[in-house]
Amino acid sequence: MYSLCDSIEKYLIRLIEKSPNNTVTIQRGRVAEEFDCAPSQINYVLMTRFNVFKGFIVESRRGGSGYVKIQQIQMDRLEPVVNFLEVSEKDIKESEVESLLLWLEREGFITSREGSLMKAAIIDTFNKLNFDSLLSVRDVNILRSNILREMLLQVLKVGYDYEV
Repeated sequence: MYSLCDSIEKYLIRLIEKSPNNTVTIQRGRVAEEFDCAPSQINYVLMTRFNVFKGFIVESRRGGSGYVKIQQIQMDRLEPVVNFLEVSEKDIKESEVESLLLWLEREGFITSREGSLMKAAIIDTFNKLNFDSLLSVRDVNILRSNILREMLLQVLKVGYDYEV
């Protein structure tokens, strides 16, 4: 027996598969009306079943003319990065950022310029700021990890858009 979440997921996957570029743009309210449920149920499905760990990038804008854009991406391209993102949920040290950025450049996930920009934002800027009185070393590492993760998701999304 399928649950409502299963039905919504299957519906969205059918829409994605029918699209020429594996991307679909929906409005939460309209999908909720179609399934006679609250928009929060759509949010739940998007959060639990359509994320980078399952091969999707979800972009969303709330409000009256809001939308949700779901893009399916090739997991073979993302697997090493996804593994990193899962591991870096906690925190990442400066040396680990440098190693990862060098590896991403070598493997062709990011350009040298993108790597330099990420290093400047995640390492150089952090070294110029004095977090001692505000945050612990672990908190700074977690902040660094979150910024890096968001940057990587954006680079991968843009990189994939050009490969389609």
